[in-house]
Amino acid sequence: MSDVEAAFRMLRDDHPGAAPQLGDDAFRRTLASAHELAMVRAKTVSSFAGYSAALAGFANAFGDKHLRSRPTLEVSRPDWAGIILVKRGTHWMVFDTEDGAPEAALIGAELVSCDGRTPEDWGRELMGGFRADWSSDAQKIQTAPWLLLSESNPFVGRPQSCTFSGKGEQRSWTLQWRAIKRADLDVRLQKASPFGAAGFGVRQVGAGYWIALQSLLNSAVPVVEAVKARAEDLRKAPFIVLDMRGNGGGSSIFGNQIAEQILGEPYVSAIIGDDSTCGGDTFRATPGNIRTFQGYIDTGFPTHDPQVVGFLKKAVADMRAAQAAGRSFTGPLSCPTRRVPLPNPEFSGKLYVLTDGLCFSSCLAVVDEWLKFGAVQLGQSTDSNTYFTDVRDTPLPSGLSTFSTMMAINVGGEPRLGPFVPTRSYDGDISDTPRVEAWAASIASEAEPSAR
Repeated sequence: MSDVEAAFRMLRDDHPGAAPQLGDDAFRRTLASAHELAMVRAKTVSSFAGYSAALAGFANAFGDKHLRSRPTLEVSRPDWAGIILVKRGTHWMVFDTEDGAPEAALIGAELVSCDGRTPEDWGRELMGGFRADWSSDAQKIQTAPWLLLSESNPFVGRPQSCTFSGKGEQRSWTLQWRAIKRADLDVRLQKASPFGAAGFGVRQVGAGYWIALQSLLNSAVPVVEAVKARAEDLRKAPFIVLDMRGNGGGSSIFGNQIAEQILGEPYVSAIIGDDSTCGGDTFRATPGNIRTFQGYIDTGFPTHDPQVVGFLKKAVADMRAAQAAGRSFTGPLSCPTRRVPLPNPEFSGKLYVLTDGLCFSSCLAVVDEWLKFGAVQLGQSTDSNTYFTDVRDTPLPSGLSTFSTMMAINVGGEPRLGPFVPTRSYDGDISDTPRVEAWAASIASEAEPSAR
């Protein structure tokens, strides 16, 4: 219970949504109801699994994966039914089974129901309350393999008998739950991931260029440098693809830096603004948030990039100034509509951004901005999050878990960012880079005008 209270206080005291000045009544109502439910659950648990589930349910209530609990321990031998599922469209398919077990006969079959309930219904109970925002298709796909896995969450049941369809017939199957080593399960889950990995770098693809950007952390720095080195060639190319498969976020500054080299700084600045007077990240000025950002500066996390370090130092100075002035936030919480002349971009070719369902956090911000620059989205629908930004994780009093809060709000942004749905969807294996490259290049070669 003390950990639930600590997590609640962290959100109440440091999260922008909990500040009365913001006027986000929905967030404050969710905070109150989620706290009440977590406390009720915490009073009943007698196991580490119950403890973890109570915190996970509390964090999951806000519909933003930035808010999370991360146990410092893990169940070494979860239970499974010998089956790993994947979700393809509306279908829940058997992807993997225990080697040599009877379940191997189900490979490739579709799960129709369990105990009279659809997989979608089971998923909403098992994952939607603890692992995923069940309104997000991307998160359904991410967590689908857990439908027939169990870490002994005491607040949910688990299926006992299922019906599968395959080869023109339906089969009833009584599930045999048994333990599996965590290391073995992790390997199977990795194989079941339906997403891609862009990697890093700049390379020529056909007549155009491919910019691979799998992360927006330190590993993005060499990519930005490579773009700068080849900026002249990039600007002359008939098309450019920014590949963000597997990108879970970091700092959107890197996406802006790449765009500036291709389109020109005046064009990028005119589209997204410079945030010098209004807009962008506005921080809730609290002691906890100030300590966090000062710690980033002192340790060099998350990157040594000068632009990012400058952003961190400004945030600390702005929060301290707001505190001294008795203000809860570092800037205004609304902005007037800006109308600025739009210069011509320095790139006249076609611009594309390639995504999969792992795109989250700052990856979503980059996609949002690149769409504003005129890019066409290819691939899969992205994940989504809220307009709250800048996550921090803090250890809870017991030392058994961390819990996170957000520290800023993107003023002028939509309350929910994403999911972004591609103009051209890729229905094959999004991890097969050669095929995806060929597919994207063929689209870029079509005689269609640029989106700008």
